[in-house]
Amino acid sequence: MKELSAFNYNHINVAYNLSGAVEAVKMGRFVVLVDIIDMSTSFEAVSEAGAYSLWGASPSEKDLPYVNPFLIGKKAAQEAKEKATGLIIIAEPRNGSNNERKKRAIKVINGVESEGIQVEAIVPNLGAETAKILDWEDKVVIAVTDCGGVIFDAVYQLGGKLTTATVARTIKTKGIDVALKGINRTMLMANNLPITFVAASSNALEDVLAVHYLAQLMIQEN
Repeated sequence: MKELSAFNYNHINVAYNLSGAVEAVKMGRFVVLVDIIDMSTSFEAVSEAGAYSLWGASPSEKDLPYVNPFLIGKKAAQEAKEKATGLIIIAEPRNGSNNERKKRAIKVINGVESEGIQVEAIVPNLGAETAKILDWEDKVVIAVTDCGGVIFDAVYQLGGKLTTATVARTIKTKGIDVALKGINRTMLMANNLPITFVAASSNALEDVLAVHYLAQLMIQEN
């Protein structure tokens, strides 16, 4: 097994938080966003359930550089119109009311409505269980979340390229196969760009452990 340290600052490395993702984009690296609880796990689950495309956005109340949730809503809505499909928002808090989730997603909703369409549903960010809430077939999905959503938003606004990955089991996939799905997707999308696995929060041990595991797994697979 190759040592991960040998790949730092070369083809594969790891980083943490919004700052790490921004630095990766500025260096021309492909970002793999890892937000185990729950954004990247929710994305994996609804993708398995047939979602057409996945977007992330910052909550409305966040005062952060780089992000523009209104524009994310607008772009996702344009895609939904082109596909002639519905648009669903995944939002936090998981255990709060739908009004709370709507308030936190209001800038995204305004962006969607600026394109003349309505949000079909707003659902909680529940990881694998998100796939059970409704029919995701061909839907455009936006996750409005504190960590993963913010990072996705910023990477998009800066012109970066990204995908998500998780190590948490979903309804259809478990064990190493979940991680391998993210690795295989990354290899297809990165198109020979150097790769940075970004832990959505350095305070979330599950994210920190997962980015190292995924980076090591990618090294083994190559």
